[in-house]
Amino acid sequence: MLYIIVTGGPLPSEAADLIRRLSDQTEDTVIIGCDGGCDFLAHHGIIPDLVVGDMDSITAEGLEFINSHNVYIEKYPVEKDWTDTEIALSKTFDDEIFLVAPCSGRLDHVIANLQLSLKLREEGRKITVSDGRTYCYPLSGEDSVEFDVSNIDGPVSVSLVPWDFAQPVKGVTTSGLYYPLEDAELPAGPTFSFSNHPIDKNGRIAISIKAGLLLVTATFAN
Repeated sequence: MLYIIVTGGPLPSEAADLIRRLSDQTEDTVIIGCDGGCDFLAHHGIIPDLVVGDMDSITAEGLEFINSHNVYIEKYPVEKDWTDTEIALSKTFDDEIFLVAPCSGRLDHVIANLQLSLKLREEGRKITVSDGRTYCYPLSGEDSVEFDVSNIDGPVSVSLVPWDFAQPVKGVTTSGLYYPLEDAELPAGPTFSFSNHPIDKNGRIAISIKAGLLLVTATFAN
């Protein structure tokens, strides 16, 4: 099963295309709207299966859309110890997650969502974070990711972001990137592994690590 979690905040229209594409590609999907994320879903006519949150940021129009389609709302107090996104993530059990969340706007929320994704990856969960333009792939331990860039119009920027200042990422090997790495070690802090790009637009990018905590970001500019 694939869980598609949609958060609040500034999401571009590409996020709606992403949600529809994921729903079409995967037969068994569950869409969870997080509070204000329901406004984005309502605007694009996408009906979630569940809504969670304290409901302090959803607009009257978004709430009307949810209620008109009889979507179940799991409401929480405004004063709580978790974000709406973290609550939604707790509903996913051991299934694959696609967190559709802003990669700009409230910096604290962006960082929190990325931290949550890395934590879940450390626990062995499969999760991707994206706003439809930037895709974030957390890697932990002996891990790898591969993605296709052949259908992307415009430039693609790929960055490898070490996340743990106490432990460098070890055994970093890439293929399909203009500046390749082979069994490299990347400490957190330096920007050496930022702003890479594909060798060409007709292949795939593959990145693997042997140990550590790494966030791979790929931004597709139109």
